[in-house]
Amino acid sequence: MAKNSKFGKELRKREFDIDENIAFCNTAARACVPRKLLEKQHDIVRERERDNHIWAMKRGPVLVWESTEALADFIGANVDNLTLVENATTGTNTVIKGQRYSPGEKILLSNHSYSAVINQAKITVQDNPGTELVFFDVPFPIRSKEDILTAFKGALERHKQIKLTVIDHIASPSCVLFPIKELTEMCHQYGVIVVIDGAHATGHIELSVEEYGADYYVGNLCKWLMVPQSAGYLWVHPKHQARLQPLLTSHGCFDPRFRTRFYPTLNRDLVSQVLVKDALKFYEDLGGLKAIISRNNKLVTSAAAMLSEALGIKQLEVSADCRAPMAVALYLPRKLEEAYSGLGRNELMYDLHMKGVSVRAIFKEGLALLRISCHVWNDWEDFEKVRDKLLELSEEVRGPLRKTPGYYFVPRPEMGRVVQNGSIENGSMGNGKVENGSIVNGFH
Repeated sequence: MAKNSKFGKELRKREFDIDENIAFCNTAARACVPRKLLEKQHDIVRERERDNHIWAMKRGPVLVWESTEALADFIGANVDNLTLVENATTGTNTVIKGQRYSPGEKILLSNHSYSAVINQAKITVQDNPGTELVFFDVPFPIRSKEDILTAFKGALERHKQIKLTVIDHIASPSCVLFPIKELTEMCHQYGVIVVIDGAHATGHIELSVEEYGADYYVGNLCKWLMVPQSAGYLWVHPKHQARLQPLLTSHGCFDPRFRTRFYPTLNRDLVSQVLVKDALKFYEDLGGLKAIISRNNKLVTSAAAMLSEALGIKQLEVSADCRAPMAVALYLPRKLEEAYSGLGRNELMYDLHMKGVSVRAIFKEGLALLRISCHVWNDWEDFEKVRDKLLELSEEVRGPLRKTPGYYFVPRPEMGRVVQNGSIENGSMGNGKVENGSIVNGFH
């Protein structure tokens, strides 16, 4: 692959604090924050703490509003319909739980919906007796967007009284790009409220939120846009603004103005939201979104083809018009699927991470997938390392691995007791050691 000094390893060294030993190909989970944004974050905190009361009352709201205006321009939204929230999950929670449901009404999701959104719908149905959660299956192979539209219309026909649906703009597990404008028009013909989950879209594809015709659109800024954690947004069509309330009831709850009603409580840390402008400038300094998409798409497409050939695996069958440009889902190598299907994705991702590779594994709806993402810091060597470590791990596993309790990233008593010398006792991490709060050299 031809090298471009504006991107890849040179950019990583110059602009990021990414561990040089990690091939980080998992932006769709979360991004790495540019060093200059981290420095600006610290500067704003110090500015705030010089007089935090006045900052919270005066300076903070001005900076958040400026960020909201800049974001509105970037995503093609009317700023009066937009508010910054903690993340996309906050946005979908707000909308799903903020509706009035009657017995017999249904919530429609896809079988590739994000697990947190599925949980929100389950809780909502549980709290509203007589309502129901139903699903439509994403068809594979996807030969064109018409396959998705046909499957979705079938679900609308089968399930009467659908109140609300949440449609992924880009599906988390499969990297499928949904035809959201056509789906929204179809749903409105059936009287269905449409929520677009754009958690993986902002900074990944060009957006025109006002043109989609949806009722609500939510997005993350801490993924592809590289804003520090706790930054997302909620766009609300004007016809829904009067009655929608934030999840947390506070001082502004009775304000008739949507933007004021959703302004965060004063003890919230707003610094990440303030940095949206700086993240957008960082994008522009690299040539803008179109240039970033073009470069990353070429690299991740070539990387997916290389992995397919080297590992003997196929890419998920998705037509070009339904494929996310900077992330690709491939079928997991069979040996790894058999070895880790009983353990779950987190144990597989942990073992790969211990080899210096950060990617996403997915076990969902009978699919065992590997998701790779490409962003500005990635280069060809990263994906060669992904290939090599997947091959290495495939050679190491011998049949199904024994189940270990809990997620690898959540300390739990049953995963072993850390003794004073840092070793693990009575645990499942083998000869793992704890260094600086991390388990290293462990095995299952």
